[in-house]
Amino acid sequence: MKRCLYFLLGITFCAGVAQAEPLSRFGASYYYIEGGSALVLMAQMDKKGPLGVDGRNHPARTKWHVQWRFRHNMHDGVCKMEKVSVTIGVNSVRPRWRGEAEGPASLRERWKRLVEAVERDEEFHKQEALDAGKEIENILNLLEPMKSCKALTEEANRMATEIRGAHQSVSRDYDLRTDYGRKNGVSLI
Repeated sequence: MKRCLYFLLGITFCAGVAQAEPLSRFGASYYYIEGGSALVLMAQMDKKGPLGVDGRNHPARTKWHVQWRFRHNMHDGVCKMEKVSVTIGVNSVRPRWRGEAEGPASLRERWKRLVEAVERDEEFHKQEALDAGKEIENILNLLEPMKSCKALTEEANRMATEIRGAHQSVSRDYDLRTDYGRKNGVSLI
């Protein structure tokens, strides 16, 4: 019995202290469109929708950002991380169809598929943000102590910026590859 207890304690010790999940904030804003045909609704989304990095308006868009903070101190001649906190913000801009209840049944069905596609697209970006945040938190907590706090700060910021940039690049490439979700169903046509 004691042997089993020591084994479990050893596993717990080797696994390290459990990390808290990064603080995540999710938001959505809407713009309104009106009309009784797919062409009219798409034209309004192309005119009123959020701007993409390509400079064009799109039916929907999800943006995210990851920020990090940390506290460190000198101990025994080396600078060590003491506390790391990561915050993730995700915001989507999506259309709302005024008059949806009065629209033709076939258009309402297509609208429903568009909304589902927007949600799938949003989920992709949200997951990229969450992955970036967790990866940053993990890497900062695992940083080895350094001889100076300035060096530790520079290395921590370099690594976190690199991780965030890699995940933002994945999100940006996804938007461009899918034409901001149009190729994945974010369209009524």
